[in-house]
Amino acid sequence: MKSKKKKVIIYMFLRVFKLFLITYILFCFFIFFIQKAFIFFPTKTIHAIPNNVEELYIKTSDNLKLNAWFKDNKSKKVVIFFHWNWWNMFYNLSRLKIYDDLNFSVLMFDYRGYWKSEWEIKKENDLYIDGEAAYRYLKAKWYKDEDIILWGQSMGWAIAINTAKNRNIDSLVVESTFYSMSRMAKKQFSYLPISILLRYKFNSFEKINDIKSKVLFIHSKNDEMIDYKNWLDLYNLYKWEKYFLETTWTHNEWFLSDYELYVEKLKEFLNK
Repeated sequence: MKSKKKKVIIYMFLRVFKLFLITYILFCFFIFFIQKAFIFFPTKTIHAIPNNVEELYIKTSDNLKLNAWFKDNKSKKVVIFFHWNWWNMFYNLSRLKIYDDLNFSVLMFDYRGYWKSEWEIKKENDLYIDGEAAYRYLKAKWYKDEDIILWGQSMGWAIAINTAKNRNIDSLVVESTFYSMSRMAKKQFSYLPISILLRYKFNSFEKINDIKSKVLFIHSKNDEMIDYKNWLDLYNLYKWEKYFLETTWTHNEWFLSDYELYVEKLKEFLNK
């Protein structure tokens, strides 16, 4: 009788375990195929174009058109701004004041699938193609490598670093950046085999020392999305000329809470 009861318990346990295993595997497949919806949040909302910028379209090497703005401040140096994974470049409109105060021209653009830019992001390399297209556009406007500043915010940093590697650019500015998407995902989803499932790895740590220009890292201990150690490990890994500005903002406040300090330190860095 006891033997029979024991067999029933084992049988039930195995059935439950099998059901759990099947559910877990199906969930992993689900995450693998829909993960883009958890990473990229583009919007097609229509906005008015600022009258102090030139709206243009940049052609990529795979024949897509990316919407962009160019603000010409008649300066020798120019910034390419790589925005984060949310919304579109319109939500960085207030940044134009920064480039006015710094007296730099700026090219802001949307990745494929964002606002007016064509198509959609299918793989990580698509974003690197978009970054290359923005860079080539400025080169075609007779800007030299040493006059170009790459500026990446959050996920935009991963695209900026890929664009910057092995180029003799003026400098690189990075805000609220991360070591890799894999590390961030493993922390949030420790119960999943992230190294197998994640298709958008953004392994910045593998490329950072391919950058030979000076780099300004900007981060806050109050950043609720990217923990301090995540970016600090990246900072410590970089072996060339580097600087750090600590702020008090949260991830979504960007530069708003420390504007004067922000601009002052940027001027110091960019004039070195």
